[in-house]
Amino acid sequence: MRILATGPSGPLEELNRLSEAGHDVVAGRLLDQPGRKPYTEAELIEASREVEVILASHLEAITDRVLEGASSLRLVVVPFIGTDKIDVATASRLGVLVANSPTRENFVSVAEATIGLSIMLLKRIKHNEAKLRAGKWAAREDRGDFLFGKTVGIVGLGRVGSRVARRLTGWDARLIGFDPYVSPASALGLGVTLVDFSTLLAEADVVTLHAVLTDETRGLIGEKELRRMKPSALLINTARGELVDEEALARALNEGWIAGAALDTFAEEPLPMGSPLRAVDPERLILTPHNVAHSEASRRAGFRLALEQILAAGRGEVPAHVVNPEAISRWGTRR
Repeated sequence: MRILATGPSGPLEELNRLSEAGHDVVAGRLLDQPGRKPYTEAELIEASREVEVILASHLEAITDRVLEGASSLRLVVVPFIGTDKIDVATASRLGVLVANSPTRENFVSVAEATIGLSIMLLKRIKHNEAKLRAGKWAAREDRGDFLFGKTVGIVGLGRVGSRVARRLTGWDARLIGFDPYVSPASALGLGVTLVDFSTLLAEADVVTLHAVLTDETRGLIGEKELRRMKPSALLINTARGELVDEEALARALNEGWIAGAALDTFAEEPLPMGSPLRAVDPERLILTPHNVAHSEASRRAGFRLALEQILAAGRGEVPAHVVNPEAISRWGTRR
């Protein structure tokens, strides 16, 4: 097969497994290059005309026009979880499989980062570090707060949300959750009491988002939802930037609707210099460049799983983590 890797993020030698199996690999612009920008749609259309597999980076949008222009394409795979930059509906219509790489390392890393960001906000780490670096010392008004005794609201109890819950079971916090696709019994097995979304927003001291991006969840947190939260509440988003109305969140923080937030993901990435989020008091808003959960171990694991799925497709086998199984019957005849 001819394989286009749009953005290798590690040593190019990692792609040797594909060439050693007889595949022709085209490596695109390295992901770690300074100032590396996404390929344009026109560039991707041209680069993928004769490829059978696209190994896509998190920057590239695999649109309907890209898919329709790639007459030989059989598989689009990403070495991570999210497939929201791929037009999965068009892929399914064309008989192209879309696969992700959901590794344990990824879920655990995001769950750990979520709790870490919550603690940073509760303990006012950035505030107190800034005060010390300015030559000052601790005062009574600089004190932080417990997670102990607080209510944590987990939106989405899938692979990541469930691991957040498991890791918080020893913190003596009350765990509530909202997920219309999880049963009350399954939630209780995680130590979580299911509630409706409105109740979660009103009662949680920490609201953490772990929902996938769909038409249903886009804009999940807007002005109405932020105003429903406690003035002392915190919002954590390590899922997808499009879940949150960023302008409304900036206003909420500036005007004191909520106490703080931490974001690792944004509607537009890299975060534009003109974003209102950049003007919010950095002691109340932690911003990280969609890498807070990244580690070399998780990167290697995701890349390894992506390669394994490409190799399986090359043997005529259905990859292990196809997100559009409805396309499998047509995929078998797409040659």
